Amino acid sequence: MTLRSCKPTKHSYAGEDMISTLPDALLTQILLFLPEADVKQTRFLSNRWKDIWAFLPNLRLIMPSLSEEAKKFENFVDQTLALRDGMPIEEFYLYCSETCDYDSAYDWLCTVVKSKVQKLQLRFPHNRLKVKLCWNLFRTCDTLVELTLQGEFVLDVPRAELHFPCLKKINLVSIAYSEDEALMNLISGCPVLEELFVEREVNGKFDNLKMFKVASHSLKRLRIWFWRCVNFNVVIDAPNLEYMYIMDEISQHYTFTKLLSLVEAHIETLPNVSSEILLTSLSSVKILTIPDSTVLAEAYSIYKPVFNNLVKFATGLECNWGWIMLPDLLESMPNLEHITFLDGLVPRSWARVMFNMRWKPPMEVPHCLRFTMKEIIILNKEAITEEEFPLIRYLLRHSCHLETLSINAHNISPNTRDQLLRFPRGSAFCRIEFI
Repeated sequence: MTLRSCKPTKHSYAGEDMISTLPDALLTQILLFLPEADVKQTRFLSNRWKDIWAFLPNLRLIMPSLSEEAKKFENFVDQTLALRDGMPIEEFYLYCSETCDYDSAYDWLCTVVKSKVQKLQLRFPHNRLKVKLCWNLFRTCDTLVELTLQGEFVLDVPRAELHFPCLKKINLVSIAYSEDEALMNLISGCPVLEELFVEREVNGKFDNLKMFKVASHSLKRLRIWFWRCVNFNVVIDAPNLEYMYIMDEISQHYTFTKLLSLVEAHIETLPNVSSEILLTSLSSVKILTIPDSTVLAEAYSIYKPVFNNLVKFATGLECNWGWIMLPDLLESMPNLEHITFLDGLVPRSWARVMFNMRWKPPMEVPHCLRFTMKEIIILNKEAITEEEFPLIRYLLRHSCHLETLSINAHNISPNTRDQLLRFPRGSAFCRIEFI
C-alpha cells in the first residue's frame, strides 16, 4: 500500500484544520516528533488520523491482560499490518500478555519478517508455558540488525540451519535453552555480531544451561548478568572483544581466551574464579571497574600483576586489607590517570569494626602519583571524618600532576571542609571540589 496524499478543498480557509490536509508522509513525520503515548491518541482525532499511526517505521505493541481487550488488540494488530501492506519496518516491539494467542503471534511475525524488519523485540510473560521461537521464519531474514528475546522463550536453534548476515546485537533476558549448543548455534550463525547481552535470572527454575560458551571473532561488547541460577561454567572465546561487563554470583569456573583487544571491563562478584585467570584476561585494559576488590587483594598476595595500559580505575577498598594494599595496587598501575573510590575511603559504619586503617605511608611513592595521576574521586557514602584525613593528605601531597580531587559533600561540616582545603598539595594546579 502506498501512502496517500490529501489535497485541500476549495472551501479551505483560515482557521480550518489545515494539518489534516497534508499527505500521509508529512503527517507520519509529524508523529515522529511526538511522545509514544500522544502518538497513539491521534488515532481518535478524526477518520483522517485513524490509520496514520500504522505507517510509522517503528511499531510498539503491548497486549492488554484482560481476554476481552486482548481480542480487540489482536484485531487491531491484524488491521495495522494489513494497512502497511509489506511496508518496511525499522523496529517491531511486541509484548504478549498471558492471554496471547500464539497462532496470531506467529502470523504477525511472518508478516514482520517479510517486511524487512531491522530491530525485533519480543517479550512473553513468565507465568505461561514456554514457547519455542519459530526459527524457520528467519531463514530468509537478511535485514535483521538487532534481536531481543525476553520471557518464556526456549532458545532452540538447529545446528548450521540459521544465518543472520546483518545481525549485530542480541539481547537474551531470562529465557530458557533447549541445550548448551542452542546458544552456540545462534552465535555461530551471526558472522557480524558485535554486541551480546545475556541475563539469567530464573529464581530457582532450571533454564537447561550448564555451560555458557561464547565463541565469536566479530564480538566487541559482551555483558552477562547471572544470579539466582544453577552453578555452571563460562567459556569466553572472543579475541576481538573491546568491552566486557560481568556480574556473576554463581559460576564455578571461567575460561578466557587472550583478550588482547579489551579496552574496558567491569567485573563484579566472581567468588569462584581463579585470580590468575581473571588478571590474565584483564592485563590489557585501559578502563577497569571492580567494585569488590577482594579478588584483587587475594591476587596481589600471589601474582603481583602489572596493568601497564590502565588509565582509569574504579574500585572499593577491601575490608581486611584496608589501606595496606593501596600503595602496591597503585604501583601496579604505572600510567593511571583517574581513580574512583566507589565506597569512599572507609566502609559504612557497620563494617568499620573489620576495616584495617593501621597504615603507614610507604617510603617509595607509587609512580602514577608522581607522574600521571590527574583526577581522584572519593564517593563516600557517609560524611568525611578525620579518620580519613591521613590518606587524603597523602594523596594530595604526592600527586604531583593532580588536577582535581572530588569528594561527596552531601553531609560535611564547615570545619571539615576548611581543614581539607588547607591540606598541602603536590600540584600547583590541583583544586578540591565538593560534589
